[in-house]
Amino acid sequence: MTTAIQKLTQAEKWLSEAKTLDDLQQIHDIAVAAEAYAKAHRLGIAAENHAMEVRLLAGRRIGELVPATPARVKGRRAHGKELSEVRTTDLPEKQRLSEFRKLAQIPLPQFKERIEHLKEQSEKLNYKKMVTTDWYQSSETPEWPTPQWLFDLLDREFHFTLDVCATKDNAKCVHFYTRQDNGLEQQWSGKCWMNPPYGREIAEWMTKAKESAKAGATVVCLVPARPDTDWWWENALAGEIRFIRGRLKWPGSNTMAPFPSAVVVLGNHVKPRKVVWWEVSQTS
Repeated sequence: MTTAIQKLTQAEKWLSEAKTLDDLQQIHDIAVAAEAYAKAHRLGIAAENHAMEVRLLAGRRIGELVPATPARVKGRRAHGKELSEVRTTDLPEKQRLSEFRKLAQIPLPQFKERIEHLKEQSEKLNYKKMVTTDWYQSSETPEWPTPQWLFDLLDREFHFTLDVCATKDNAKCVHFYTRQDNGLEQQWSGKCWMNPPYGREIAEWMTKAKESAKAGATVVCLVPARPDTDWWWENALAGEIRFIRGRLKWPGSNTMAPFPSAVVVLGNHVKPRKVVWWEVSQTS
């Protein structure tokens, strides 16, 4: 007997080749069944997220395939028919189709980044988290913006001279590196501020911070508090760790961050593995 999880593996392979609405709806339904199976059999969040990832990808493809006014668009097919011939009954229910269209509005690279970020944070994938506008401070960067009050507090202590990971709009220092400069390839010296991208590449930024600290720089890093990860153990423990009480509220967001944060201070003058329970007031 083929389990829902086995069907999901087949559907995932089929996803890249599917071209009709029928195919994509079938893949979506298989993913829904696989997610329910994973929950019922307590297979864990990884299995549930795998099913939800396929479900979201299929939904996004449906949203691309069926524009907001299908009757007026020709030259694309759904259910083996020109979209101008598709009846309302051929399409997913209105609310679900609206969600699919919103997913389709997210550029694919950002769409995949959001999925990877949630999985890395052990967050449960769902539609709402995928379409929230709080993910990016701009369309050019996957970084979470730095709360100004927090930077000001640390700047009074360290007097920063370089922002190693910034954009022209959000740079915190006169001297800064943008994505185009690729801060990972630049020399870091003096008192450095770092609020890195929070995806998989965070390991590279933390490694660079530790190496720069060994070479004489002071690097103050705002990162997710993730002692369950390799990058944390390999890099954060080389410096002073300040665990921030509660969760930060990011500029432009109406909600708190979905993860706890910490400030990691790396430098030759810093005592390694020093832990501070940092109870600071969040003021805008």
